[in-house]
Amino acid sequence: MPALAPRSQVWSAARPVFIAAMLLFVVTIVVGILNGLDIYEPDHDTLITHVHAGTLGWITLAVSGVALLMFTSDRSLTAGEVSQGTALAWSMIGAITLYVAAFLVGDRMPGDRIQRPIVGTLLFVVVIWFLVWLFRANSAFEHSSIARLGLLLSWVSLLIGTVFGVVLGIYSSQGEVPGLPDDTAAAVAEAHPPAMVIGFLILAAMAIMEWLLRGDKTWAEAKSGSVQMWLILTSGVLVNVAFLVGKEEEILGPANGIMIIGVVILVVRSWKALAPAGWRGAGTGVYPRISTLVLLVYLVLLTVIVSQVISGSMDFDALTETQFGLVLTFDHVMFIGVMTNLLFGSVATSLRGSTLALVDRILLWGVNLGIVGFAIGLITVTPWLKRVSTPVLGAALLLGIAMYIADLSKVAEPSVVEANVTE
Repeated sequence: MPALAPRSQVWSAARPVFIAAMLLFVVTIVVGILNGLDIYEPDHDTLITHVHAGTLGWITLAVSGVALLMFTSDRSLTAGEVSQGTALAWSMIGAITLYVAAFLVGDRMPGDRIQRPIVGTLLFVVVIWFLVWLFRANSAFEHSSIARLGLLLSWVSLLIGTVFGVVLGIYSSQGEVPGLPDDTAAAVAEAHPPAMVIGFLILAAMAIMEWLLRGDKTWAEAKSGSVQMWLILTSGVLVNVAFLVGKEEEILGPANGIMIIGVVILVVRSWKALAPAGWRGAGTGVYPRISTLVLLVYLVLLTVIVSQVISGSMDFDALTETQFGLVLTFDHVMFIGVMTNLLFGSVATSLRGSTLALVDRILLWGVNLGIVGFAIGLITVTPWLKRVSTPVLGAALLLGIAMYIADLSKVAEPSVVEANVTE
């Protein structure tokens, strides 16, 4: 049954985080629509900006907004805690916006793109600050919850990925990394994408699913939930090691197996919510339910990719057209199908509790039908299906963003919101 929960005292700090994240997401969407329709082929700098405006500007920034709410709900904060939460929020907005801008500037700024590792280092400092805040905020609770554990572990993975990203920026700019042999620097740079997509995002997704579906359930209430989170972290670390030491064929298989076990635990624990009866009257709880199902699709795609890497039939430096479509599908299923559903669901729940509004229905239908068509078009190398699906997906996202920003701009500090909690 839905329950009433006090709104976090840092809601006023989380609101601009969500608004900034959506505005940066618009950059990704516009470039994606034009590229998906095959009427514009972005240059390298624009394409990388498209990627980072989505992964950092939208997903990572919005996850930080969720973290602010998750780690401050159901307890009274001191004025100092509220002030620090506000400072953190604006620091994340500033650092990530500068980082996205650094990619867009590219060679227009002299210095061999040195702005990327410089701004990346600034973001690295903010990520460390945020992680310290998360640990302190978590210690203020009487019991540790599964959702907060998952988000803490995801932020550790983000920190690892940020380090790799700074190294990648230096390596791309200078052609070397001072103090590191060339092969080591290249391996660290290559480990950056999987550290973000496989390590950080899956843990963040599971944490938000936990929060939206089960609230603040403690370890003692469901020890399997904490096991699930640690398994995913272990899998992500193994993937990082695989790319760092050049042992993808040997390590990715066991890492994928561990991930499968973690996701199976999630599905078993969520079975009542995912069963047909669990969807009736779910309201905004539909968002995490859809994301859980899409996560299974993501896992299947990852397993296919891993099997091809192990067999030696996939070389990331020489992908066939079909393999390139598979990798793009893999990324977009996570970015849109899993994370975007969850993040819009988090905002919807914070704004309206379990009430499913018109904007939610537009997003749920447009985004999910769009991503299904887009993914099939990529995997089957069917250009017309991709061209048809891209504007559906993009239009739903843009309309949803406009309506959500309007709602966020109007909502100030209501005393309570209705939270989705599935027993």
